[in-house]
Formats: sequence, C-alpha cells, structure tokens
Amino acid sequence: MMLKFSILVACLLVASLYREVQSDDSSESSEESTIPANVTMKIENSLDSSWPSAEYVVSVPVGTSVYEMMVAAKEQFDDFTFEATYFRQYGGHFIDSINDLAGSSADQTFWRFENGYGVAFDRGVDLILVHANDDVIVFSFASWA
Repeated sequence: MMLKFSILVACLLVASLYREVQSDDSSESSEESTIPANVTMKIENSLDSSWPSAEYVVSVPVGTSVYEMMVAAKEQFDDFTFEATYFRQYGGHFIDSINDLAGSSADQTFWRFENGYGVAFDRGVDLILVHANDDVIVFSFASWA
C-alpha cells in the first residue's frame, strides 16, 4: 500500500513540475498559441457497436490541452456534449460523459482516451497537448472489468 501511495505522490509531483515548466516558458507558448491546428476527435463505444460513433475536426491553437480542445468542440459543434469533474488534488479533469453516455462505477465503465494509433495516454486530458494538424484523439467508451 505504501508503494502505491509513493508512486501516486511521485506522479503528482511530476505533473506539477510539468505544469510549472510549461507556464515558465512563455515565449514558446505565445508562439505556439498563434499556430492553428485542426485536430480530429473521434468518439467511439467499444462496448456497443450500435451506438453512433462521431468524428469532429476541432480548430484550436497548437499547445492546447485535450480538455481545452473538448471545450472548444462544445462551442464549435451543436451535437457534441461532455461533462467532466475537476479534481483539485490531482490537478485535472475526469471525463464523466460524452454525447450523453456516462461512465459508471456500478457498470465498471469509463471514457478512455488515446492517440490515433490506439495507444492510451499516460496522463489526463489537462496534461496532453495537441501539436499539429495530423493529431487524432480518440475517446472510447470502455470497461475496466
């Protein structure tokens, strides 16, 4: 149990340092924020193939977090919705639902997100940044059971 706690604390410290480095490098972030990116965001349900998948091309500045990209998508597309819970202790958001499909502890379901090659991200939506027009972010409704 102590080892798990130590690993969690180490991860949170790294995330905190990452944010500090990102905010300290203002010259690079101001340059990045002027470069537009059209990011493909795919929404899939890996548990129910009859659920309608969706795909959106979201226009955001390079360096935008995936969470901020989702907020932009909500503004750019009438048929895209999502809800998230912010956890201050972890410094980020947990995606609760997308397009009215919510994860559930009872059903052991959640929204996993990954790159366009099927590789799950190792950090949350607030810490993954978009970099280029060919970026693909896939949200897949899945089970942890």
